[in-house]
Amino acid sequence: MLNTIDIKRFEQLKGTGELPSPRGVALAIIRLTQAEDVSMAELTRVIKGDPAFVGRLIKAANGIVGNERRAIVSVQEALMLLGLPAVRTMALGFSLLSNYRKGACAAFDYTRYWSSSLLMALAMQGLARHARAIGADEAFSVGLLARIGELALATLYPAEFSRILGVVGRSPGVRLVDLEQDAFALDHRSLGEAMLADWGLPGIITRAVRRFEQPEPAGVGENGREHALVQSLVLSRAVAQLCLADDSEHAALMPAMLRLAARLGVAREHFVAVCQRVAADWAEWGKLLQIETRAAPRFEALAQIGKLGDTLVQDVGVEPASAMEPAARAPVEETASEAAVGLRVLVVADGAERRHLRALLEREQFAVFEADSGRQGIEAAVDVQPHMMLLDWQLQDSAGLDVIRALRRTRLGRAIQMLLLIPSEDEALLAEVLKAGADDFVAKPFNSVLLTSRLRAARRMVGMQLELEHEREEIRRFAAELAISNRRLEEVAMTDALTRFPNRRYALDRLQQEWIAATRNLRPLSAMIIDLDGLKLINDTYGHDVGDMVLRQAADALRGVLRAQDVICRTGGDEFLVICPDTELIAALRCAERLRAAVEALEVETGGPRVRLTVSIGVAVRDSRMSQLDALIKCADRGAYLSKQRGRNRVSAMQREPGSL
Repeated sequence: MLNTIDIKRFEQLKGTGELPSPRGVALAIIRLTQAEDVSMAELTRVIKGDPAFVGRLIKAANGIVGNERRAIVSVQEALMLLGLPAVRTMALGFSLLSNYRKGACAAFDYTRYWSSSLLMALAMQGLARHARAIGADEAFSVGLLARIGELALATLYPAEFSRILGVVGRSPGVRLVDLEQDAFALDHRSLGEAMLADWGLPGIITRAVRRFEQPEPAGVGENGREHALVQSLVLSRAVAQLCLADDSEHAALMPAMLRLAARLGVAREHFVAVCQRVAADWAEWGKLLQIETRAAPRFEALAQIGKLGDTLVQDVGVEPASAMEPAARAPVEETASEAAVGLRVLVVADGAERRHLRALLEREQFAVFEADSGRQGIEAAVDVQPHMMLLDWQLQDSAGLDVIRALRRTRLGRAIQMLLLIPSEDEALLAEVLKAGADDFVAKPFNSVLLTSRLRAARRMVGMQLELEHEREEIRRFAAELAISNRRLEEVAMTDALTRFPNRRYALDRLQQEWIAATRNLRPLSAMIIDLDGLKLINDTYGHDVGDMVLRQAADALRGVLRAQDVICRTGGDEFLVICPDTELIAALRCAERLRAAVEALEVETGGPRVRLTVSIGVAVRDSRMSQLDALIKCADRGAYLSKQRGRNRVSAMQREPGSL
């Protein structure tokens, strides 16, 4: 059973002041983001007070967008992409990392803890795109904080927790949580859940953090979002464990990790791509955060070993190669540089025959690699990725046909030209050879001229395959570049060139999304229509160049005081729409008043005449009488018209006018 912490006990722990907690600028960020009317400019100013956090925030934002759009380069862009909840949690996680790198708990490995937490954060972010259990904006922080309960116990009870870790290290059958319960009347899972809940993280996240180390007794349906989040955390921790394990353990850990990915519904190729991205990002983040990292595992090769190991157990009846000790593996010998001799050929045969074949192949300018058993042949195929393989009919531990069958079930093996050395040219035997997936065969004792001819034919075939793959790669590269160009064009199509605000098309799409979310979650949604007063007169008096300057500087003034969660769009020549999610009418009116005052205080610098400007704003909130999105926009528009009627430079809301609706 998964324990939950007694709330009184947790309050007592908080009261000691010893629980890990954010400090400095991070604490200011967290408090500021909890305020309903915090402005983007104010939050940006506070964040810039911590240059280290600025760099981490921008890097995290770029980790979400990847290559799908232009890089994030400013704090403001990062804030708009990530949103307040993610920024708040990220500030919390990075603050804890900075302030709790070391501690008094002798048996607690602080360095490994933070390396593992960073790996979990990167894995969660990568899996978020495929598992869809949580948004990529929050996934990083969830992974970083998932094991916070362990750090908390090491901080609260350094001596006793060190003793417990020592017992667990000496007694593999003993569970850490049981010893924690006996010693502290709580465990790190329930403490971590309580801490995250206290910091304001949603219940679906806090429950998953409590459950992911023991996910079997799930209280949620197998297809539920919380179940997917738990499984994402399980898989992220497995990725972290493999990256931190010794090289000799990688092959043994990979199959279980692949099964976890399959259970989560992440395709093998997608999961391997996620792991490779995690490994690359781990090194970069390690430098940024000054966290110890190590050489990244070769995930693609490990994935092939994991798959082939399962195949061998079924087809050949031997243990998977990944279970062997490194000392038991015969080395794969490389005789010459690939660049010097061309295509790679792997020979899998016994010693005498292997030497004969090697001499013949080297005369034909092949790069030759060797193995003397089926198991070693499969491992060598994964490591070397040969263009061709020559296999003997009977190997030390299996038949050559079994190795061919096992390899043909993999993407790697399907691309290899395979030639089998068979005992005779019996018709039934030849049929079996071709059915197993061999491309060609030579009967023993083989004729060197005939074998050379078959090898040359295979080389021509491989050459054509490589040319075809090169053309496919060019097409894929072109398609990727085209997709990026299309996304950039779409971004341009959604952006107003003068103010750099999203345009009307984006505004209507985004407002529709927020309307649906507000309807589904029964949350408030407000909108504002902002009209610039007298812009036509400015254009007529000073010209459109001055009018454009006025528009740009007015847009900057509005952007500077807008709340971080709000979205402002230019929907017409002198009209803007502001979308205010999770905002009641009173809060929206306060925000609108700040916008009005900011523009009124603006003195536009034009290089000539100094121009002043005001705005008329209409505000509306979604209510039960509004069945369609248009009703919200019309209500805000009527408010803006009312502001103009009453003398301009004011804020109005029709919903506050008696008898107006």
